[in-house]
Amino acid sequence: MKIKHFSKRRLKYAARRKPINVLASVFTTMNLYCGIASVFASIGLEFEHAALYILAGIVFDALDGFVARVTNSTSEFGKELDSLCDIVTFGLAPGVLVFTSYLPSAEHLVLDLSARTQSIVGKTGSYMAIIYIICTALRLARYNTYQTEQKDNFTGLPSPAAGGSLAAFVLFLQYVEPRLENLTLGPWAYYLLGPMAISLAFLMVSTVRYPKNRFKSFILVPRRAFFALGTYAFIIAIVHYALTSSPYLVLFPLGAAYVMFGIVETLYLRFFRRHELHQDHPTGLLTTEVPHDPADVIHSKN
Repeated sequence: MKIKHFSKRRLKYAARRKPINVLASVFTTMNLYCGIASVFASIGLEFEHAALYILAGIVFDALDGFVARVTNSTSEFGKELDSLCDIVTFGLAPGVLVFTSYLPSAEHLVLDLSARTQSIVGKTGSYMAIIYIICTALRLARYNTYQTEQKDNFTGLPSPAAGGSLAAFVLFLQYVEPRLENLTLGPWAYYLLGPMAISLAFLMVSTVRYPKNRFKSFILVPRRAFFALGTYAFIIAIVHYALTSSPYLVLFPLGAAYVMFGIVETLYLRFFRRHELHQDHPTGLLTTEVPHDPADVIHSKN
């Protein structure tokens, strides 16, 4: 009996101590570093560096997932660490970037406000940053709970795409309105950056679907080869233009194209191919319904 009890304890201990993929965790930690560095850069009003750190975080976020899949060593530790790092890099860092861009550091950004809002929070777009960060946390929690088994699509805009779109838009503004040398953003940022953050926040918690693994099949095994080759030629032209002109001018249109692709595809399926939409979401999670707890069903029968 003692031997059997000891073996059970040993099995439970071994189940808790699953091996950790050190290389993938290093990439995840670098993702966290980029998020923290972006926050510090935003506080210092270095908007260009803050945006670049967020984009670098996307690269490390992709690398840690790639390493985990190749080595077939995904673990609960890696998933939890990845979510915690994502909330910093793609939630907090873009939110702070939006907040600091609305700071009244330049005369053209100061509005005539009432006495009740004469504070650092009242004068800025803090409410837009708060909404964005909260929606990022909700999106990550929903993905970890309900959507990890979905292979072809994401439900809701992925947080790296949302944070990357905001960062790319800031870099795009530097090309269109080169004012970052004075540590200020132009009027375009004031009128567009906050509303864009709100729109991306609601897309993250929406039921709009975005491609997940379908891009891999489009690149490796496309159904329409000639159409794929034409698309590749178009992408090569965009990359060439980015290298000869400025990468800042190209990153934001690419991010905006991904955001709009999910919206257009979801609307098309909802109005013309509703059966495909239900097949992709057999559990009803498209309408953000939470599955019932079996215990609740037992209590209801009693």
